[in-house]
Amino acid sequence: MTEMGTHEAGHAALSREGSPRRRWLIAASTAVVLVTVAVRIGFASKSSDSGSIDGETVDSTASPAAVSPSLSVPSERRYSDLELGLDAVIEEEIMPFYARYRSFADWEEPYEERQPYLDEEAVGHERERLYFERNLEVLIGGAYEDLPLELGRAGTLDRAYDLAMEGCADAAGWPGLKINVSSKAAVDDALAMSGLTYEGFLDLRHECAKQAATYPTLDPVVRDELLGRLREHYRAAVYEYLREFPDAEVPLVDHEGAPRSLEDALIDTCLKDPDPAACAVEFRVELPATE
Repeated sequence: MTEMGTHEAGHAALSREGSPRRRWLIAASTAVVLVTVAVRIGFASKSSDSGSIDGETVDSTASPAAVSPSLSVPSERRYSDLELGLDAVIEEEIMPFYARYRSFADWEEPYEERQPYLDEEAVGHERERLYFERNLEVLIGGAYEDLPLELGRAGTLDRAYDLAMEGCADAAGWPGLKINVSSKAAVDDALAMSGLTYEGFLDLRHECAKQAATYPTLDPVVRDELLGRLREHYRAAVYEYLREFPDAEVPLVDHEGAPRSLEDALIDTCLKDPDPAACAVEFRVELPATE
């Protein structure tokens, strides 16, 4: 199987999602949240094979800034980073793709399951939160392109990751085997060279990627400094986004008065629909009582 990138796959999944009317209304209702990141998307690869996609998304967004995470709530925000679960989202996004997932299919299958649920079943705070997390994933992935050289493609972290992947393959008994690859051609070459089965190659790549994601070839002080700057860069991109769209915030825990930006937009859309009641049923919202 040829493995496309996460961003490309996500758009492929979204293009199959629901009826044309459903897709249009959801798109219209969430446009304010998504437009600033959707127009800038590109692709990045952390693979050693040229042109392959390794599940990372990139674009040009906020410049890196030194931002100190705080439990306090910034003056322009409703919630702290802790209440938004921002640290956990960033930690997941800085993990290399194949350290998180054994294969592209391991990412795609939950995505394919989540999309129909989000489209057909999720309501209220859960729906708001799922959309918020998805938007943050796109935004953080997009900020990759604007990283300083030592943090971006072919930078210090990337080189250390590649070196660790090579060392892991050597230690596993396949010296010179390129395992930090994702394109079908490169994977086929690795299978032919090693004699590994496809499943065996996936296991080797995944286990080595988890080890390489600790950057064992770097001095711990240097590693921690670079990873700290990486986190700060992504946090700054999210901060800029939330300053521009403060209504996009959705806390981890629901509470009375928690924002319902998507739901409010869907209600407004349904009120303008020729059949508001049918629209409300389709989008699982409750219309305000009429006098």
